[in-house]
Amino acid sequence: MTLLNKAEARELVSIADAELIAQLKISDRSVLSRDEIEDPLVQNPLVLDGFRRRPRYFDGRFLTGADLTRDQDYVRQRQADMARAAGPGVINGLRVSERTLSRGQTLSISPGVGLTPSGDVVMLSSQRSIPLLDLPTSRQLDAALGLSEEPRVPLERRSGLFILALRPVEFTANPIAAYPRTITGKRTVEDGDIIEASAITLIPYPDMAGAADVREARRKVAKSIFAGRGGAMPQDALPLAMLGLDRGMVRWVDMAMVRRETGAESGVHAMFASRPRAIAEAFVLQHQAHLNDLLVDMAGRGIPPAFPAASVFSLLPPTGPMPLQALQSDNLGFTQLYFPPGVDVDLAFVPADEIPMLAEEALALPPIDLEARPGDLDATGVTILVPVDRPRYQRFNSTLEGANLAVATNVATPSAASPFDLVSDIVARRKAAEATARDAAATAAVEAETLRAQAWRAALNEAASVVPQAPGGARLVWYTRRRSIAQQPRVTGTGIVLSSDDVSLNALVNANLDRLKLAKRLATINGDATPQATVRVMSLLGSPGVANSDVLTVSVISDLENVVKEELPAVPAPPPAPEQPPGAVTFSRAPFRLDTAMLRAMPITPDLASTRSGLALVAAANAAGTTTAAREDTSLKLGESEVMNIAQDYSDPRLGEGLHRAASSIGGDWPSAKDAMWLGGSGKAPTVDRAFRAVGEEKLADFANLLKAAVSDQDAKELDELLTKIG
Repeated sequence: MTLLNKAEARELVSIADAELIAQLKISDRSVLSRDEIEDPLVQNPLVLDGFRRRPRYFDGRFLTGADLTRDQDYVRQRQADMARAAGPGVINGLRVSERTLSRGQTLSISPGVGLTPSGDVVMLSSQRSIPLLDLPTSRQLDAALGLSEEPRVPLERRSGLFILALRPVEFTANPIAAYPRTITGKRTVEDGDIIEASAITLIPYPDMAGAADVREARRKVAKSIFAGRGGAMPQDALPLAMLGLDRGMVRWVDMAMVRRETGAESGVHAMFASRPRAIAEAFVLQHQAHLNDLLVDMAGRGIPPAFPAASVFSLLPPTGPMPLQALQSDNLGFTQLYFPPGVDVDLAFVPADEIPMLAEEALALPPIDLEARPGDLDATGVTILVPVDRPRYQRFNSTLEGANLAVATNVATPSAASPFDLVSDIVARRKAAEATARDAAATAAVEAETLRAQAWRAALNEAASVVPQAPGGARLVWYTRRRSIAQQPRVTGTGIVLSSDDVSLNALVNANLDRLKLAKRLATINGDATPQATVRVMSLLGSPGVANSDVLTVSVISDLENVVKEELPAVPAPPPAPEQPPGAVTFSRAPFRLDTAMLRAMPITPDLASTRSGLALVAAANAAGTTTAAREDTSLKLGESEVMNIAQDYSDPRLGEGLHRAASSIGGDWPSAKDAMWLGGSGKAPTVDRAFRAVGEEKLADFANLLKAAVSDQDAKELDELLTKIG
């Protein structure tokens, strides 16, 4: 027998009986003995695959149904082999959610497509809802698929972990007539089609990792799975989610525990990493879902979201969200109770759009084992990332000392440290206190560090209001594990802000200044400003919201003049700070202060802080004596720090829309140059703009006429009454 393959693609191989080879004295190595090939104990260069066999068609052959079936099986097996090259997992869709319908607890699965580990395609073409208590269907399906025998315990009374999966199945249908195969035979009826389908089924997951109940099993099994010690997953089914059932009730649904996106892993990546990339990504998603469920449960029971991670998790991914309330602050700095002792934790503000990139870099690092020995956690570094917008980040970066702040571990955090370590820590603290008491230089250093920590606290107070909220209402920040060896930059120099067209910007600003006769006033300001502040002033005047509004242009010039002349709102005397119980988490809404020495002054009046936060910061700096004008090493009056704080009041993306609405409602050429000069110099222009952005159409005309009258009369009291009515 000869295997007829395409000569240009594969080599021709001949197979014959051993007697024929001996009789013909064939010495050609391309002719192989049939006995050697079919004997599994004989090692020969020709390897047979039981699936790689298909019918050979030739003229005169009697064709049977079995031949065509074998041909289909061959093609299907080859297609499955090719599909496995992409890796098993979900291609798209197939997301699981929990619902409650009239038939009891129901799981809903969205439409989608996926690949099983064996290479079979499973899919749902529409949204499917599966009642968990649909017992006859579940038991019949399990028996038909050979998952288990008839369960002795009904599903509504079963507890444990189960995998919701899609399994490829096929069945015959649509009977047609079958002609007799002999002359005397009779016609019969046979099913004419083989229909492929996907069966939704629950597969028991026997390994609860020693947990006492399904709630504890979630964290235990997550550690075993994502640490590479989980139980085997089904090879002929596509896992979609893991369920925790307690007497037939769904306690939790966790998709990321077993759901994986399809995609092959690079061999180089597998060489350097201890686990596949898909596992690392799934761990982050699973931890985020588990944390959200926990925060919702704590919010429902009125428990504050401040807890050690080890109390609810066994393993943390190298990056993920964490509750901001786990970070505590006082006048001495920050403490955290989320990570165990031995972990080196620091705090940093980062632009919100850089969080994904930092999380991406941390995925290659190993997870954090919260149940490890204290020695195994030594030298583990974690950075808590507080996301802020870029204007706020730029201001923090220019005013805070250092990019990171060390965070201590709260004494309430569970620790497995030895008594010797605890005593050593107490002795070290006592020696530091004694050295501080007898050394004036050490005392000054401690005071400077205290002021620095308080500056960070004030910055966090400001950022806390814009930190995203979890479903339970808790504020969430991110943490990332740090490399043990940091990459040190070797670039030196001064950063320069690049503009797309500085010539056009300069021409636009100069045209506005000449029309409003403000050029001399700006020249006076620049004469008292640092070079960096001059660049910031030009950039602020050329921003779209300011450059397109005469009122706001005058307002910026007026604010800068007030800073140079130190004519700013007064700051009231600070009231005594209230005492707080140990461990209390307090993030007040006090505005951020520029320098550490400014912390000696209390926040300015609430009305000014709520309407002109940037001006409020400069007023606090002026009261504390830390402005550029107060410095002894320069005779200048305006620095970059003050300009950036003034720019905060003009950083709204919708700046100018309110004034434009008012001008359109009033009509004519309002505001005139005289009106623009008065309204801009009143210090209320940004507040008026924000107020008229929120006015409804039905009241716009009335309020616009009141605004026109107040500006025409140059009546500040009338303008304040108008803003009160709008507010």
